[in-house]
Amino acid sequence: MMKSAIWKIISKEKEVDILNSPDLNPVILQLLKKRGIESSEQIERFLNPCIEYMHNPMLMKDMDKAVERIKKAINNHEKMTVYGDYDVDGITSTCIMVKTLKKLGGHVDYYIPSRLDEGYGLNMNSIEKLHNSGTKLIITVDNGISCFEEVDYAKKLGIDIIITDHHEPQDLIPHSFAVINPKQKSCIYPFKNLAGVGVVLKLAHALLDLKQHAVEEYLDLAALGTVADIVPLLDENRIIVKLGLEHLTKTSNKGLIAIKSLLNLSEIQLDTSKISFLLAPRLNAAGRISNAEMAVELLLTEDEDKAYELAQNLERVNRERQNIESEILNQARNMIEHEMDLDRTKVIVAASSKWHPGVIGIVASKLVEIYNRPCILIAQEGEEGKGSARSIPGFNIFEALSQVSHLLAKYGGHEQAAGLSIDVDKIEIFKKEINRIAEKTMTGNFFPELNIDMELSEENLTADLAMQLELLEPFGYGNPRPIFACENFYVKNIRTVGNDDKHLRLNLKTKQKELTAIGFNFGLYKEELNRAPIVDMAFFLELNQWQGITELQLKIKDIKIPYLMDELMINIEEGYYKRFYSDFKNRMICTASSEIFSDISNIDFVNNDTYFEKNEYVKKLFQQERNVLVLTNTPYQAWRLLAYFKNMEAIKNETGVFFSFEADVWEKKNVILINPVDLSCKKGADDIVFYDAPFSEKIFELRLKNMSCSSTIHVLFKNSDFRFNHIVCQKMLPDIGAIRKIYGLIKKLSFNKSKCIFSMNDFKLALSRSYDADIHDLGLVNVFNIFKEIGIVDFRMKNGFIQIKNHIGLNQSTSLEKSDTYREYFFIKQKLIEFEKMWREYNADGFKTKNKSN
Repeated sequence: MMKSAIWKIISKEKEVDILNSPDLNPVILQLLKKRGIESSEQIERFLNPCIEYMHNPMLMKDMDKAVERIKKAINNHEKMTVYGDYDVDGITSTCIMVKTLKKLGGHVDYYIPSRLDEGYGLNMNSIEKLHNSGTKLIITVDNGISCFEEVDYAKKLGIDIIITDHHEPQDLIPHSFAVINPKQKSCIYPFKNLAGVGVVLKLAHALLDLKQHAVEEYLDLAALGTVADIVPLLDENRIIVKLGLEHLTKTSNKGLIAIKSLLNLSEIQLDTSKISFLLAPRLNAAGRISNAEMAVELLLTEDEDKAYELAQNLERVNRERQNIESEILNQARNMIEHEMDLDRTKVIVAASSKWHPGVIGIVASKLVEIYNRPCILIAQEGEEGKGSARSIPGFNIFEALSQVSHLLAKYGGHEQAAGLSIDVDKIEIFKKEINRIAEKTMTGNFFPELNIDMELSEENLTADLAMQLELLEPFGYGNPRPIFACENFYVKNIRTVGNDDKHLRLNLKTKQKELTAIGFNFGLYKEELNRAPIVDMAFFLELNQWQGITELQLKIKDIKIPYLMDELMINIEEGYYKRFYSDFKNRMICTASSEIFSDISNIDFVNNDTYFEKNEYVKKLFQQERNVLVLTNTPYQAWRLLAYFKNMEAIKNETGVFFSFEADVWEKKNVILINPVDLSCKKGADDIVFYDAPFSEKIFELRLKNMSCSSTIHVLFKNSDFRFNHIVCQKMLPDIGAIRKIYGLIKKLSFNKSKCIFSMNDFKLALSRSYDADIHDLGLVNVFNIFKEIGIVDFRMKNGFIQIKNHIGLNQSTSLEKSDTYREYFFIKQKLIEFEKMWREYNADGFKTKNKSN
């Protein structure tokens, strides 16, 4: 069965001031407000970033010292070496710094340490090499903030070091000539989240006498490094990437032109996803399994032929990297699933001597996606291990490593990603300690979570909104592409597309619209979705252009299936609606109309304030040595619970499922009652669970009144559960539009006929084909009864056939409210709406609740 993420819908902002930007869609204003952007000035700066909005680089601590020392080196013809890193941030930082120093006439070279032989950052051997080559000034880019001993060693050799970095500093700072890092505690620079290449761009800006246009030629490289390093795309990073993407599209950099040509990107407007999934992996591949100098040379060369040759070499290296990555991923998953207890493991730590240290970071990221918990992979070589750590929101991996630094030879990084070195014999104790820390700080389960920006109504699903969403680009970390959610899409058609039928294209219908959705890698769920009458969908809203046609499209992020029309559902529906028609309706009206006052002010509830999804919550109750009664009010919620327990034989053997309290109910420890009106209670029930929403406040009150005072009452239903009650009401009494369609078909079929006979199935098929209306059998019967009661159609129904005996037609006095059937079902709907409104307003706080969980 399809497993969906837990949707966390961000609360809607109550008000937005449309006067600030009257041309913007209110949804856009809501999204901007959630990002802390409200005033006209803030909106203007966000939607239209320009180079003039960038901060003065001289505000950065030690910037003046660094500029003075570099200009001195240039004037004195001292040899300078740019000491870079082997990832895209480090590579692009190196290139910008080298280009800038050469433009200023400096004697400059660069050095990229080998990931395999030297590791990250400065090291003694490389410093000695640079000393022997005549280097007098080392400028680190994207590294150096943790290199204390190396900086001291360089000073002894007579080498000055200027550190430019963006990684988290430790409490102490290396004693270098200058340290440029906006994250230093004593640095007043207003934006702290630049990538390494962003810090270098600021240094270049300062060296070029603060001339804005002078740094614009580097924006293509700066955007590349900023996106690849996954820093928040806000403030200056947004300016760098927004403008940089434009420069990248029309770049004059020979290396970028070559690699774009190889990837068929020459004529395409680039965006952050193309950097993340196409350009960055190829530049990264060189530093991972080969030599990062290949990528630096590609971006520095002015020779077109050399650029094309280097681009081809990078493509070959990237394919090799992909093969290694796939092999490590399979090995790691096998290790995790066979050697670890995932119920107890908060942080995955796995090590192997077979793994390539240059690729484990990518694999760790994929494992985080699969298992939804932090992951640290360690490549062992002899007695030393080199590790890459990736985390999840809410768990700062850098802080966690700081707490176990006594076990590490070296470490550094960010909140979500870090690198480390460790002695192999300390890996086991490290694994225990990092999990002990996580046990204290991490809460909840390991179900993947999906943050939904907003729930949209069908009126919001417009091409205009999709077009305006493009104003929020570039998307990425800190400014994610907005994810929306909608409920109750009717699935009209599904087909698989793409190689091996991996993807899905769906035609969806709401009350007023027909829409298209595309789901990449959802092809496996086609058969399941074919049995889903309705779906809830999380999606990106976009415009799809194909063969000159532009249309609105939902790009599926996740799908929830409220229920399937499988054998279980068919049986539940059949039993439920027969009883609703013959019994439930009258009892519901009688109960909802009751004048009996029920004081429930002193009744305590237990709300589900845990992280458990409500099926899990019920499972925990069932597994205790207590008698449990679960009340369900609709067939759809009953199906949800029963489908969950389908393969749990021990629970099934102790659980009875009933439409009413019968004699053999008392023989089971656990009882699931599918009945919206039964007010009695199972005697001796230790726990009584309101699994879904009752149909009226009065039913809720009377049920509570009849509960045993010794029973613990659990209220699990939420605001979203009421829609299933509305589905029941809609099936029993179709809306006015559907009623009109039914009458229109009767009129058409009986035109100029004294008698008209047709089967119920044929009539429903004709409704579906001609009027696109899907009506439940009992809903159709109710509509015919309504027509008979108001005197416009006389009919007879027998053995699945309908005979229209007389079609009188409409007149001015015709009113649905003259029908008892219509008034009764309308009354049920109204009471449901009133209870739903009350529950939404008070959200159960209008009652006394116990602040405890199961």
